[in-house]
Amino acid sequence: MNEEKRELIRKIKWLLFLRVVILTFFLGSTALFHFFKGGDTGIFRSLQAPLIAAYVISISSALILPWIRGLVFFAHAQIDFDVLLITGIVFITGDIESPFPFLYNLAVINSAILLFYGGAFVTAGFSSLCYAGLLLWGNYRWSGVLVPTSSQLLMDLMLNIPTFFIIASLSGFLARKVFEAERLLIKKQKEYLDLEALKEALLQGVGSGVAITDNKGHINYFNAPAQALTSVEEGAVKGRKLSDIFPGLAYNFDGSQESRRIIVNDFPFTDSQGHNKHLRLTLAPLSDPAEKAIGFVSIFEDITKQKELEEKIRLEAEMRKARERELTKDKSDESPSSFRFGGVVGQGGGVDKIYRLVEKVAATDTSVLITGDSGTGKELVARAIHFNGPRRDRPFVAVNCGAIPENLIESELFGHVRGAFTGAVSDHDGLFKQADGGSIFLDEVAELPLHLQVKLLRVLQERSFTPVGGSKQVKVDVRVISASNKDLRKEMEKGRFREDLFYRLNVVQMTLPPLRNRKEDIPSLANYFIQKFARSLNKKVEEISSEALMCLMNYSFPGNIRELENIIEHAVAVTNKNILTDEDLPPQIKGISIAEEVKLFERTAPGGADVFFNKGMSLDEELSTHEKCLLLGALKRSGGVQKRAAELLGINYRSFRHRLEKYGLLEMKNHQLEEEGAAE
Repeated sequence: MNEEKRELIRKIKWLLFLRVVILTFFLGSTALFHFFKGGDTGIFRSLQAPLIAAYVISISSALILPWIRGLVFFAHAQIDFDVLLITGIVFITGDIESPFPFLYNLAVINSAILLFYGGAFVTAGFSSLCYAGLLLWGNYRWSGVLVPTSSQLLMDLMLNIPTFFIIASLSGFLARKVFEAERLLIKKQKEYLDLEALKEALLQGVGSGVAITDNKGHINYFNAPAQALTSVEEGAVKGRKLSDIFPGLAYNFDGSQESRRIIVNDFPFTDSQGHNKHLRLTLAPLSDPAEKAIGFVSIFEDITKQKELEEKIRLEAEMRKARERELTKDKSDESPSSFRFGGVVGQGGGVDKIYRLVEKVAATDTSVLITGDSGTGKELVARAIHFNGPRRDRPFVAVNCGAIPENLIESELFGHVRGAFTGAVSDHDGLFKQADGGSIFLDEVAELPLHLQVKLLRVLQERSFTPVGGSKQVKVDVRVISASNKDLRKEMEKGRFREDLFYRLNVVQMTLPPLRNRKEDIPSLANYFIQKFARSLNKKVEEISSEALMCLMNYSFPGNIRELENIIEHAVAVTNKNILTDEDLPPQIKGISIAEEVKLFERTAPGGADVFFNKGMSLDEELSTHEKCLLLGALKRSGGVQKRAAELLGINYRSFRHRLEKYGLLEMKNHQLEEEGAAE
């Protein structure tokens, strides 16, 4: 069944329903009118038969409608029945004097709705014939003359019959326009639904997260990939601002001209499940055809792997640069005129400014105060100041003020004479006297007791002091470099540090940044410590893998450079490779607690942990045997191709050959592999 037939059936059903409603209304209205007016009830008996017939025909027509083939003829028949029914009602209710001739207009309108112009004019003509015949019959009945003679009768004919055709014309026109508008609306609605389906398919299948917002940034669409990326359902984000979902998004949804630009933001993001990701979000304004802003569309994707790859490449480049700088530095250190920093490595976090400041103050005798967290290299900077200045050939004495007992610290700093206190069996030169002509480094100077702070202030002012128990002033020429991991200004406010001493020590202040603020220096520092401990431990460790370096970059380093130094020393000490890997790092660096590492070993040790430790094992022998088995297994699987075997083990070719040489396997032939494997 085509669309037009379905539409005509729908209209006929509405016509039948409307007929029943009008008949019911008509019957009820007439009953009320006669009830309140006290009229004759005979009219109801007269109307009873046509109304029952109309109900029966309407219900029957509705029942047989699905099986009707000639729908247009059936529609005409229904309208003509309405005209005949109206004629009967008008006749029963007084023909010429009946108040219901207007119902003919309703039949014409119904015909226009069903059959447009043609149906409307046919119904208008049929209605005119019926109405004219009814009037002539009424006139004949009253006057006995068939030809109309009454002016009122002529007036009714002249007014009503043209009205039928006028209404047919107007209703046909309106019905056609409404039909065309309805068709167009259905077509547009279908196109809209098709576009919506296409949009939904594109947005859901694009693979990236998509969010659409209003002008104020409130979300009204959140596709499936967006929900997967954020681990948040669409219902939970609808109505919320986009910047609430992505706190790292820097955008102003205030409607200003500046906020109508396209931006691309990269930012870290933690989803509702606690997974850390890195997202790239592109945000663009949406406008209607009149260029009026209607909202924003944002497309975001997970670039975590891309960032990790970029970081890995960057770290490898940093390591190469670090090795090159180390080689350049080794060559430059051979020149006696070179400026030496003795272990101060890196450029990030403001360290480059520290270098320049050290170069400026090294040639002077100015007091320097070095502040910063523990382990940031304060003593290294102090040594750089001393050994690059005119006092480089004189003593450099380092004192940890917090490590000396309070009852001994005055004697340690300023010395004592024989008999000054119990146990003072001879004169003792203090550390200030030992540093005469050179520099003294007072580390953790905030730990000095207040009475010694007074004496230290006198030394700074007068360049002299009195030993404990002595009476003679001792003159010294000492440069004082001090350091503290505490905020001395806060210590002054609390009364634990003298203000006058602070200003004497703080002529030039250097603040060393914590390692967490100079992560870009980790590759250089790691390389420096690898070279240092490889030499001291007699290991052939040459570099660190990018995976291990990533672990170090992601670690917070509460112990700063000193902790990094200990980590690298640990890794160099335990490794048996020429490249440090993440397996060589302490468990806490990889996010694994030592307790968990112990439990893991207990579960996986060969024969169980008790058997493993009770068999009189040698760690070196166990590691060597295991390593040799792995080398033989890789050679067997690669058919003796050493480069392929190195790839299977995840090490470089040079390291693989070194290990083969270590176990006398370098010249092994292919036919020997199975025998060696069996022996192992």
